[in-house]
Amino acid sequence: MRIVELFGGLGLFLYGMHLFSDSVQRRAGKRMRKIMGILTTNRFAGVLTGIGATAVIQSSSATTVLLVSLVNAGLVNLTQAIGVIMGANIGTTFTGWIVSIVGFQFRISAVALPAIAIGLPFFFHKKTKYREIAGILIGFGITFLGLHIMKESVPDLRDNAEVLAFLARFPERSLWVYPLFVIIGALLTIIVQSSSAAMTITITMAFQGWINFPIAAAIVLGENIGTTITAYLASLGMTVHAKRAARAHLLFNIIGVCWMLLFMNPFLRLIDFIIPGEATNPNHMPLHLAAFHTVFNILNTILLIGFVQQIANIARRWVPDEIEEQARKLVLVNSQTAEDVESNLITVQAELGRMGEIVYNMSMWDLHALGEDKDALQDTRKKIRQFEEMTDSIQQNINHFLTICMARGVSDDQALRIRAMYRIAHELEKVGDACKRIIDLLTKRADKDWDFHQDAQEELTHYQKHVLDFLKYNCDYLRGQTKRFSLETAGEMEGNINKQRNKLRKNARKMLSGGADVKGEMVYLDLVRHLEQIGDFCYNIAEEITAINE
Repeated sequence: MRIVELFGGLGLFLYGMHLFSDSVQRRAGKRMRKIMGILTTNRFAGVLTGIGATAVIQSSSATTVLLVSLVNAGLVNLTQAIGVIMGANIGTTFTGWIVSIVGFQFRISAVALPAIAIGLPFFFHKKTKYREIAGILIGFGITFLGLHIMKESVPDLRDNAEVLAFLARFPERSLWVYPLFVIIGALLTIIVQSSSAAMTITITMAFQGWINFPIAAAIVLGENIGTTITAYLASLGMTVHAKRAARAHLLFNIIGVCWMLLFMNPFLRLIDFIIPGEATNPNHMPLHLAAFHTVFNILNTILLIGFVQQIANIARRWVPDEIEEQARKLVLVNSQTAEDVESNLITVQAELGRMGEIVYNMSMWDLHALGEDKDALQDTRKKIRQFEEMTDSIQQNINHFLTICMARGVSDDQALRIRAMYRIAHELEKVGDACKRIIDLLTKRADKDWDFHQDAQEELTHYQKHVLDFLKYNCDYLRGQTKRFSLETAGEMEGNINKQRNKLRKNARKMLSGGADVKGEMVYLDLVRHLEQIGDFCYNIAEEITAINE
């Protein structure tokens, strides 16, 4: 019966942690994504960002999965990401302190039940933000109820001489024992998919006398390695830069565990000296383990923060450039948690940036085609047609991807961003169509030897450059090349394009009345119309970008 209660308590604990972390991310996900994209200008700012983000959402896995997606999107570079990873390792140690103090120093029901009672009425509120706040409170309460059940279900082995005799066979401070329990800790974290949950299980086992302080500390070291697996799996199928960030996370934690194993015994004595009470007393064990986890990660960050570039270089050699392939199919982070939805949306934005870059290049080829001969026009037309088919494929992938994301349940903010991304993909695809129609018109005019009026090529070149500037303004934001975006600026760009259109139409009518080639001038007017439409598509994209940022 005890084993059923133990697993039931573990289930409640894991569900509570999931609900709490998921609700916090839905409530603060947009702000956190922006902060992580901005406050990583140097390694020290990155460390502080990682500490803050992980302390809030209580999940280093969530922080690193989101970070890997930002690297994948090109919004954060590898060296910046390593700083955030270091901070996330420190931030995740807060869970140990909360569990040790609240879970083992106070009556848990006095904390858990009021949190659930306060949150429950808001859980059925029609407004999403109140439901998210309720999720935070209820998740917190269920987490500690599960911890209480686990604590009560794990038997006190001090009353079980046979098991104690078995554990006594492991020399307490033997160096060969530590690597074994590091591996056990890593496996435990991989199984439960949460370093916070694994840490709590370890603290509970130590509190009930199952394991002593040295063995528990070795398991905690293993949990530091096991937590890197989530980000590692999330990076599979992403860009080479995202893979490097995940490898850097793994490398940083492995280096830390290796040097700690060499100094394990004196370090354990240091923790025993710092924290009141004897580590041999299970009642004092939770605070000793929390302190061990925190001091180790702080020291590891202090020691390695000066070697960020070297870690990045090793990650680059580990994942060389030549293995990267720009896949046409988006890779879904395949689980139903808030950080994965956020990660998937960042992936879509990166793909929108790539799509924007493609249509911008297509428009540039149209610009150069104005002065090309028949043979060159045919080559350009073939190239543009191929890339137009690519934009169709990318849009289909994005739509399918977003549909899956929406079906998984999203916050109001995420639903707004998904709707905006649908439309941006649609508008970019229409820009690609317009580019194809422009090259078709230029090719037809060359084949038929239809003439433009004297200054037509210069006028079209000048007009198309205005359109290209607007397209670039949108694409630079989607690709993360700029953080600033203004709908007012976009409106001014579109207004200027419309004024130029009116001027060019008026000039073409004047040329027609003066005896210009009718068919040539009709092609000229069609080109002006398609370019003006691209300006309209760009303004539609700008509206959706603004909606995302509100």
